[in-house]
Amino acid sequence: MELREGRRSGVRMTAEVQPLQGAPAFRANGWVRDVSLSGLYVEMPVSGISEHSRLKVTVSPEEGADGRTYVWQCIVMRVDEHGAGVMFDTEDPSSVEGLLDLMRESIGLPPDSR
Repeated sequence: MELREGRRSGVRMTAEVQPLQGAPAFRANGWVRDVSLSGLYVEMPVSGISEHSRLKVTVSPEEGADGRTYVWQCIVMRVDEHGAGVMFDTEDPSSVEGLLDLMRESIGLPPDSR
């Protein structure tokens, strides 16, 4: 059953992931493959994380892009051999700072200038 809100879009950004609880030494680097209003999928090594664990995900543009960095708290919804699908730890997508700009950028639109 699909629980995601909104359409998925691919983005070319790197991600650093670390747990909010448990083993503080766990960190993984990966790439954001899909992003939607409810969460994102990060291609990364998955040893050390499990479903329903809470993570801090730091997302940055690849080299050559502007220097914006986003930090989000997320909950792991699924883990597979390539990475993890995570849901933002909030009920309101508009409270996920930078999410709408990231989604606009992923489809080739400039950030909202409001």
